[in-house]
Amino acid sequence: MSEFSGVVAEWHEFYVMMGTASATLMGLLFVSLSLNAHIKSGEENAGFRVLAVHTFSNFLFVLLIAVIFLIPLQSPLGLGLPLLFMGAGGLFGSSRRLFRAHQVGKQAMSRGKVLRQTAGSGLCYIGLLAIAFSVLYGQTRGLYWLVPVMIVFVGEASRNAWILLIRVRGKEKDDR
Repeated sequence: MSEFSGVVAEWHEFYVMMGTASATLMGLLFVSLSLNAHIKSGEENAGFRVLAVHTFSNFLFVLLIAVIFLIPLQSPLGLGLPLLFMGAGGLFGSSRRLFRAHQVGKQAMSRGKVLRQTAGSGLCYIGLLAIAFSVLYGQTRGLYWLVPVMIVFVGEASRNAWILLIRVRGKEKDDR
């Protein structure tokens, strides 16, 4: 086992915990939104859908990062490239969601509100890119920066999931 693989293997328990928590919360969000699918249709709920996709994506990113770290005998290339693609893809997707939220207009959510609900993960995607380059150069010191990245992803997604559930509950009351 190389020194790089040994350092990555030391993070095993952390990534098992983060992946398990993320998968559980993602599943609960999926079930909750599926049970209330009737609420999310229509143009007036476009902001709701944007926030739901963003929240689901945050949980998915944490799960995917955890899976990549749990692959045995990782190399800098095997770890760095997926992190690079996830960071770039996440930044692109987050930018598209922000633009889309602005397009749907004031009926759904203001751009400022969407920006507040997605800014943390935008910074995480930038951090993920920096960590990926560090890993591609064979350095492991950058791996410690994945801790706040993962915490912000899960924290922002959990907050947004709570906002979604409160909005679903409010819509249920309005429909009665």
